Amino acid sequence: MDWQELKRGNLCMHGKKGTVAVASAAVLSLVLVGCGANSPAPSNTQNTTGTGTASTGKPVPGGSVTLDFVQNIRDLDPAIAYDTQSDEVVSQLYDQLVTWQGNTDNIVPMAAKDWTISADGLTYTFHLHQDMKFWNGDPVTAQSFIDEFQRVLNPNLGSGGSGFYTIIQGAQAYLNKKATSISGLSAPSPYTLVIKLTKPEKFFLDTLTMPFISAVDQKFIDKVGNKAFDATQAMGSGPFELTSSDITPNQIILTKNPNYWRTDSYGNHLPYLNKVTINISNNDQLDTLHFEQGQTAWIGWNFGGDGIPASSYPQFMANPKYAALTQSLIMNSVQYVGLNTTQGPTKNPLVRQAIEYAINKPDILRLNNGRGQIANQPLPPGIQGYVQNLPADATYSYNPQKAIALLKQAGYPKGFTIDMYSSNDGAQLTLDQGIQSQLAKVGIKVNIKASSWGTFLNVAEAGKAPMDWLGWIQDFPDASDFLNTLFNSNQVPVNNNMNYSNANVDSWLNTAEYSMNTQQRNQLYGNVTDQVMKDAVWVPIWYDKFTAATQPWVHGFYIPAVGQDPIEWVWISKSHQ
Repeated sequence: MDWQELKRGNLCMHGKKGTVAVASAAVLSLVLVGCGANSPAPSNTQNTTGTGTASTGKPVPGGSVTLDFVQNIRDLDPAIAYDTQSDEVVSQLYDQLVTWQGNTDNIVPMAAKDWTISADGLTYTFHLHQDMKFWNGDPVTAQSFIDEFQRVLNPNLGSGGSGFYTIIQGAQAYLNKKATSISGLSAPSPYTLVIKLTKPEKFFLDTLTMPFISAVDQKFIDKVGNKAFDATQAMGSGPFELTSSDITPNQIILTKNPNYWRTDSYGNHLPYLNKVTINISNNDQLDTLHFEQGQTAWIGWNFGGDGIPASSYPQFMANPKYAALTQSLIMNSVQYVGLNTTQGPTKNPLVRQAIEYAINKPDILRLNNGRGQIANQPLPPGIQGYVQNLPADATYSYNPQKAIALLKQAGYPKGFTIDMYSSNDGAQLTLDQGIQSQLAKVGIKVNIKASSWGTFLNVAEAGKAPMDWLGWIQDFPDASDFLNTLFNSNQVPVNNNMNYSNANVDSWLNTAEYSMNTQQRNQLYGNVTDQVMKDAVWVPIWYDKFTAATQPWVHGFYIPAVGQDPIEWVWISKSHQ
């Protein structure tokens, strides 16, 4: 998911959202996973730093919290939502078959109480809990998931997740409008879902953790229509409810689902909180002040891809009172400047290479308080397949004189003017201005086109931005989620919004996507990385360090390695209720 973090920066990102690929599909043997009625408690074993606590004692249900969002959400439809800001809400409204345990990369049951994978890795059989209901009382069944697969693979809906599921038998024909159903999906009983693949895939189970494949009430959707379902008319089975009157341009109110089926190890029904009030404000300094004054419960993904915003970070961390409330995690995510390969001057690879040399990444990172690690390729170091030593023609360092020479060679001795698109929060504008200043030194005039997150994504995902700043956080810990999703030509324009197309890259990606040989996959992904960097499709700027802060009366919060803030697991001290 890009990260907004389509999942993208303090940024908001696209994609979503750890360390190495999990062997989630142990396809050479019959696998039985998960049982029991209780939800596994979060297991927080990632390398987080800081003193903010994840949990203290037995949870106490009740109470309400207020949060600030730096940008409003764009989508409510789980088939369409593919940015971190939207997913922060969507993840609380809908249930998936499986999910991640805490901030680990362990997959655990959710709607599926258990599942099996056939010895050849082609057939997945899920047995669902039988006590799940949508907020309106309609039952959640296997058909609820089949309906969502069909929606995601409906070309008229335009889901950014369709490419994850074309490996299902009959899915490509359905996507191409050559079939009216997906032959690889079936429900032999109301609470049994069978998925048949065309070939084994190492990370298929990982893709089922994503909100794309949520249980949906098709009868309700047919009644209100897809447009309203995405905008205001939600109907899920998740821990929180949302009515049309609870979402406005300035506020979103999540209310506890009193009939939610998941319980913790103590027998408490999730979620613990009765209500979450979300106020929309892109003034990140004011939002930080609200936290410091105790008005809001935490700073997490609700603030975007860095957590505590750059504009407030130095002062925040310099105060021992507030620094003691923080926790940090190095993320499998990347911030980058994208260069459109089919429009204007950046169609020329020499121009794109010139921009690579013209950007001083350490200086840009300093605008983010140094939070992050300088990036030299799209794949973060924590993902298997990262290239340790890039070839010389895929490596760039700050060299404005070389940038000027390349521009002259490309036919732009006096430079040119280009529009750069991004979201309009304050921290992002600072970064945009940094890029603008650096490119001006080589003769490139950058016009900053900043807008609300939703408006910006509409331009970016149509492949119409000549240049933009975005970020990408893992949806699941596999190189495919970065390289195939963002650079395969079959992902143009929603995910591959720089419209990049290279036949060799497509071939390498398509082979690696379905290879079960780790060594072969790493080699192929290395080839892709080398070529993408030679072609200068992106200027990777940094890999993120995420810093969150929680009030001392907030418990159960943790920074997820994959996914969004764990709102359903958060509880507050009795004294604060």
